Formats: sequence, structure tokens, C-alpha cells
Amino acid sequence: MSFLITRVAIALLGGLALVANGQSATEPPEPQWQPALSDGGAPECPERVGTRIYRSDIARFSNSTIFITGTATRGTRGCQATAEVEVDQAGKSSYFKLAARSESDFSIIDFSPDGKSVLLAHVEGNDEYRQYREVRVGLMSLADGKIRWHNAWDLFRWKDCDAMVEPQGFLSDGRIVIRVRQTVNVGHTHPNCVNDIGLYALDLTDSLPVRLPDSTKVTRYGKLVRPAFQACKSDPDIVGACFRIHGRIAAYNGTPTLRIWRIGTDRLLGVDDDIPVPEPLSRQLDWDVNAYADFEVCPFTPEREGEMRRVCIESAEHIVVRKR
Repeated sequence: MSFLITRVAIALLGGLALVANGQSATEPPEPQWQPALSDGGAPECPERVGTRIYRSDIARFSNSTIFITGTATRGTRGCQATAEVEVDQAGKSSYFKLAARSESDFSIIDFSPDGKSVLLAHVEGNDEYRQYREVRVGLMSLADGKIRWHNAWDLFRWKDCDAMVEPQGFLSDGRIVIRVRQTVNVGHTHPNCVNDIGLYALDLTDSLPVRLPDSTKVTRYGKLVRPAFQACKSDPDIVGACFRIHGRIAAYNGTPTLRIWRIGTDRLLGVDDDIPVPEPLSRQLDWDVNAYADFEVCPFTPEREGEMRRVCIESAEHIVVRKR
């Protein structure tokens, strides 16, 4: 479930990517980059019989909210996966199916300036070396859910080459903005499509993309109003009864990123990277903080001496956050 791992990294790293891409005083700044409003799709299929549901971050603009719900169900005939967009306008909800493949990742980039549509992005494929060549973008009407997908390589008139394609949002005139740069994937075997980092404006017609000044600022119209959610206690792969502990949660290098020290013991519990941490804890975690709380956790692996037990967090209460 690469979209969720990406969101966890963004939430925890904060501005670290901007620091990593920083320029010296003699070099011009790189074009603006901003993450998608929300990422989603079907979650990983459970190993046991049952259904797993993932709901992406909820985004809002004016009187419209939007999010992606993904479902993966393990049955006697294997795994069935679906993903759909839910749009709520003035209290009326509409549902639009996106795909039925668990390897499809979707992003809600932003609302259009007039609030009548949203820009979506779609990456499909299991091959990590090809995912940067399979990016599609499309405008979805909030009125009827119709989407016309466009492959980024077709829009840019690229041939057999690799690039990182990062949809950014809209200009005030309604054109979409895409940031492109050389791929950083060490396993790619094709030449890069571009030689630098740039922002381009497109109108999703046959017109060629227009290079924008590096100083262009892309307005963000939507905002996040609620973080992603996936049920913990009802997950089909839970192997035992949930239990309560008092502990300290913090981010670590490596996998899993979040780990809970069970206070009074020398044991660490590894928080599953694929299940979002519940509110309000999710809003308070960062690399430079420790959070102390009373947790209810549910195990994915049994207790074994010398092994970190993998869990998800059902709830966290009496949270106290301290700087490291």
C-alpha cells in the first residue's frame, strides 16, 4: 500500500524534503513542490478471510468534501479489491468507482479554482521500476464523477524515457500544473525525459505543456479536515485479543517507523506502517517528539522472546507530548 507509506513519511518528515533539496546561496531555488491533498486506494488484502477498509484523508473546499475509500476482501475465491471516491456537497453524498485493482494508487491533488472539479492522479503497476512511467492525471467533475484520464507521457510527447511526475494543482486560469524532474530510481534502465526540475502548465488538450518560471507559486484551494482512517480492532489479521498498555511512542529510523516502549519493561512494540495512527495522536507525532499515552493495541504477531511484536493502535488516551 505505497500511498499510505508515502503519507506516513510526509507526515513525520514534515519539511525535511525541502531541506534535503535546498540550494546553496549561489544557486537559484528549485520550483515549488507540495504533496497531494489526499492519497488512497485499495489496502493490502488480508491474509485471513475478511474485509479491510481504508479511508483516505478528507479534503474540503467551500461546501464540498472528498475522500477515497478502498476495500480489500479475502474470500474463498481469493481477493477482491475496489476503490471509490466519495463526494459530499451540501449534505448530499455521491460515490464514484475508481478501480478494482489493489495495486492502483490514487491521489486527490486539489480542487479547481471554481470548485467544480478536482485533479486526480493515478499510478498503476506492481513493477517499482515502471511506476514513474505510468502516471495518469484526470479532472473529475464533482457533479457527475466523470473522469477523462491522460497519461503524462502522452501529454508531454515523451517516448521511452523515465521521469518523476508530480501533479501540483491549478493556476488561477484553470490550467493544471505538473512538476517534473529526473527519476531518482537507481533501477531505471531508460534515459531521463528531462534534464532539470521544472513546473509546466497544461490544459489537458492537444496543446503542448508550457514551462513556467521556477518562482511560480501554485495556490492550494482545498484543505485537509480529517486524517486517514483504517480500523484496527476489526482487522481480519489480528491474531489475539487487544490489550491496554501505558507507553511512549516515537519515530525511529527503519521499519516500522513508529514504536511503542511499554513503560516498566524493556520491550518495544512495532506499530504497523499500513494502518494510520488514530486521532488525536496522529496530529501530534513528529521526529522530534515523544508521546506518552494509555494505548489500546491489537496484535498482528504473537508474543515471542527476542522479537518486536507488530501491533496496530485502536485508541490513545491521556496523551502527553514532550520534545526529545
